[in-house]
Formats: sequence, structure tokens, C-alpha cells
Amino acid sequence: MAPPARRELPDRHLRPGDRLGAVADLVLVTTGSQAADFSTGSMTEAPSPRASGRAWALWERLAQGRTDFGNPDVFFGSARIPDSLWVTFTVTDTGTEFSNQIAALTGSESGRGGLLTLKDSGWVLSLSVFHQPEIIGQPPGTTVWWGYGLYPDRNGDFVGKRMDQCTGAEILEETLRQLRFDKQLDAIMASSICVPCYMPYVNNIWLPRSRGNKPPPVPEGATNLGLIGQYVEVPREIAFTIECSARTAWEAIHRLLKRGPAPPPVYQGQYDPKALFDTLKVFAGIG
Repeated sequence: MAPPARRELPDRHLRPGDRLGAVADLVLVTTGSQAADFSTGSMTEAPSPRASGRAWALWERLAQGRTDFGNPDVFFGSARIPDSLWVTFTVTDTGTEFSNQIAALTGSESGRGGLLTLKDSGWVLSLSVFHQPEIIGQPPGTTVWWGYGLYPDRNGDFVGKRMDQCTGAEILEETLRQLRFDKQLDAIMASSICVPCYMPYVNNIWLPRSRGNKPPPVPEGATNLGLIGQYVEVPREIAFTIECSARTAWEAIHRLLKRGPAPPPVYQGQYDPKALFDTLKVFAGIG
């Protein structure tokens, strides 16, 4: 494939000291990450928050004084954390008690059910038991499952602590007691490793925002700069999905290089007769 033709970033986008590559380069910038500043703990230690800001630092610099580059402060920074924070946890279990009990409780084998939300739990926990194996090279007889809390700033109903201050063992105990697996508690705790993860910005794509807070895939006037990822505006697309991130890259490359097919129209399921009929059947209880 031939290298891209020489394209320049207009002078109005450059500042003293800015360096986005040679004029013949094509620059794609990921504007931020939902996993920004995440930290992990262990069975015996809670995650320690770390504020680096590196994930959105370049976007912040590009957006200074440039309204067409969006506004990263709407999504990132300490003021956003109270409304954006989740604590997630991953459990690796070498036993069978948990899998057996959760299958009996839900009536679904591992990987065949959706998210299980414990809506009355203080943390509002949700669990996902994957189809096994979930990880490449996962040893036989090992189960991996995952969960998160929507309100990690609240105290647990059983451990009596904020979720973001809990160790993996405390989060696992709270979860098992919420499920009323008290008889199996010791066995499951003994066969499991629970790793908590503090994610201060995982929920920020759903925070209130205004038009223009996210930049377009190619800022106005730019000829060799594309912006990609969750914090780029794609009309009618749903944030959070892999498809959204992939579409921003496809859109940016198509606009800049003028090659290949344009991205297909965003699927609008709310106007799809088949999707609407299938949804109606679910609510009507029709098999």
C-alpha cells in the first residue's frame, strides 16, 4: 500500500511546541479511556486510587482554546469521579460450589444467562458468569466470573464498608451473602481469588453532556489528524460498544485518505420491524 500523500495540519491547530508528526504522517489520537487511572487490589488489599490523567492529557492539550476539539473536562477530572466511579471484580474459582449454586439459583448454565443484578444490595451488585473457558489458556476445572457495583461509595449490607475500600475477600463475602450462599461460603472463599478493580471513569460516557463536548472524527480543517475512541461524536451510534470505537477509526481514515468504502449507516433497531416484533414477544411472554 502506498504511503499517504502529504497532508498538513493547518497552522490554526498548531501551538509552539506542538509536534504531531511530519506533514506526510497520518496521526490518529485516542482521546481518552474508560479505564483511565484504574487500579487493582487483591484478596487482602483494597485498590489504591491513582490520579495520573495521562489517558486524556493529549486530548486536553489539543482542546485548549479549540472548541472543535471537544471538552475533556466534561468526562475526566476529580469532579467527575463521584458520578462515574465503579468498582469491578474478577473471581477465579478452582472449585464447583459457586457454579453449581448459581446455576441452581438462576436456572441457567454458565454463559447462558445475562447479567444477574442484585437490585436490593447496598452496592447494587451485578454479576456475569461467563461461558467457560473465558481466558485463553484457562486451566480445566477453573471458573472465571465477573461483577461490579454501581454504588461503590455505599456501605455493604454484610461487611459494613464502602465497596471502594474493600479487599477482594470482603467483596466476595458480601456477594456470596447477598446470594444467600452462607452454607457454601467457606468452601467458595477457600477455592476463589477475587481481584477488585477501582475504575474512576468507567461510567463517564453516560454523564450529562452538551453538543460539541465530543469532537468529530476529523476536526474541521484537519487533513492528517483523526480522533478515535469512545469520546468522539458519532451521530445515532451507541457509546460504550466496540462498534462505536471501531466506527470512529473507520470514519476518520475514510475521510482523511479518501479510500475504501464509507462506514455503513448506523443500525437503528428501534425502526426495525423484526426487532420490534421480537421485543413485543418477550413482553407478551410468547415463546
